[in-house]
Amino acid sequence: MNKQLQVDSLQSGLPRPVIESAFAVMVISASCSYVPVNNWMYLHIPVVLGLIHTVGEAVIYYAFLRGMKGLAHPLTALWWIAIVVNLCDFVIFCLGESMHDLSAATATALPLIYIPLGTLLMVWYRGRLGKVGFWTIIRILVTILLPVLFYVIGILESSWGNAIMEIVTISVEIWYAWFLRSVLVGKE
Repeated sequence: MNKQLQVDSLQSGLPRPVIESAFAVMVISASCSYVPVNNWMYLHIPVVLGLIHTVGEAVIYYAFLRGMKGLAHPLTALWWIAIVVNLCDFVIFCLGESMHDLSAATATALPLIYIPLGTLLMVWYRGRLGKVGFWTIIRILVTILLPVLFYVIGILESSWGNAIMEIVTISVEIWYAWFLRSVLVGKE
């Protein structure tokens, strides 16, 4: 019988300032998903925007990869896949409009990585690590399905619908980053 392990913190070996900086970049990334900001940055400084959307998450995922090595179920392959997909997204993003179809395909594949990762974290672990699993699933579902839902019901193009969608999406992204950070820095 599989017993869930209580895991509230991981020791990644990365210095706390690196973890805190990666968390800050994830919060900035969430803020940059606000459409006017995102559109301006994409037109004027696309590489910077790509870095903002990539660096924080890749560093945090690497910290989880290192921190989970000693656990019964380290999920090493899934963490590496998540890191590689983030780095590929950066490259695709920097190549611009010519790679739009590949970027859409990569975005469509994200649930195939994040849903199993989140599910396995919830199945095998309790505590903060189990909560990270829950928020991993919620985050990917909200960021991918909420825009589709708003489009289908016809409120995506309305200013209030767009505002609601952005508030929910940005809030979930920041909450997700907070849970990732809380596992890596431990109790405060």
